[in-house]
Amino acid sequence: MPKRSHSAPGPSAGYGYQIERALYWLARTPAGASVGIETDDDVAIRNGTASLLEQDKHSIANGAEPFGDRSKDLWSTLNIWLDAIEESRVEPETTRFLMVTNKELPEGLAKAISAATTADAAGECITGLERAAEDPPDKIATLVGRVLRSESRDTLIKIIQNTELVDATSGAAGPQVKTDTIASLPLPSWAVPTAESILHELAGWVHANALAAWRENNPAWIARDHFINHLHAVLANRKRNIVRERAEYLIPVSADAIGGEKGRQFVKQLFLVTEDSVLVDSAIRDFIRCNIEKLRLSKEGNITDEDWRAFQTALSSRWEKIRARIIRLKKHHPLGDVGFEILMETTENHRERLAGSETDEVYLTSGTYHRLADLLELGWHPEYATLIKEEEEA
Repeated sequence: MPKRSHSAPGPSAGYGYQIERALYWLARTPAGASVGIETDDDVAIRNGTASLLEQDKHSIANGAEPFGDRSKDLWSTLNIWLDAIEESRVEPETTRFLMVTNKELPEGLAKAISAATTADAAGECITGLERAAEDPPDKIATLVGRVLRSESRDTLIKIIQNTELVDATSGAAGPQVKTDTIASLPLPSWAVPTAESILHELAGWVHANALAAWRENNPAWIARDHFINHLHAVLANRKRNIVRERAEYLIPVSADAIGGEKGRQFVKQLFLVTEDSVLVDSAIRDFIRCNIEKLRLSKEGNITDEDWRAFQTALSSRWEKIRARIIRLKKHHPLGDVGFEILMETTENHRERLAGSETDEVYLTSGTYHRLADLLELGWHPEYATLIKEEEEA
């Protein structure tokens, strides 16, 4: 039994082509513009008083010739544009008309129309259309009558003057249009290596928005500003993944490494407020993990020195507030206990934002606190600076 096909590769490719073209224009249009899919045309642009109507003809068939002289593509396209003008949906003087195909077209009326920029040249194209329309096949007979009627001639001349053909020789599809679209996206340098993946994600968003509009019986207009907002959201999410610190179990810390840090100032600070060696060892592990991740994120995660300074400044400011509050509320308590409470409230379970993104692992925050304590830029015991100095002088 022959295998039956339940797919429609041609129409599916055609719809995908519209998404590809819509993405191209969303990346290139200025702020305030909107791009439509199956609205005023296959793809359309509204930008104030200016408009663009684009007819897209994608074919996967060998030897196909979209916009041929006697093809339905050409005559239907001209008919659609005439209707758009005569129904006052667009103004011919401020509208560009594009015939776009993934195929490379031979010489013919479509190319002649694209080259015609004067009224005389447009008139010659109409003469060519009249010749091509002699004894028309049934599939275009009605369209021919509509396009060539005398009362539409002036409008047809304006359309021809503002029409451009974009075929495979102009990079209208495939790798070149993808390259051109990516080149028009405002991507930071760190995102360029994954630009193609970002484009695929944006295509999915455009498809989802169009589908949602159609399901509500609304036209699928996509605001360029919303598109750029979504691009920024995609970039922010990807940057978040880039800068994400590793889980602590992925950074093992040996007993020898812990022992090698026990002479540091931050460890001395810890022993001013606690004798719990387990807690101290845990703090040392956070310190070591933080140092390892700081180096990695600076090298691989696009985290700048300014990002780290902002991170540390935020932590210092938070410590100052916690310290002032606890010292005031616990002024009658032993200073060691006060310091222990400052330590725990400052370092336990807090995850500071880094480079505008949330962090997941406590060690990155607590380890940075211990880095600052190691520099004596902050401390836990209310009199930590005096005590550490006395110890050094002893």
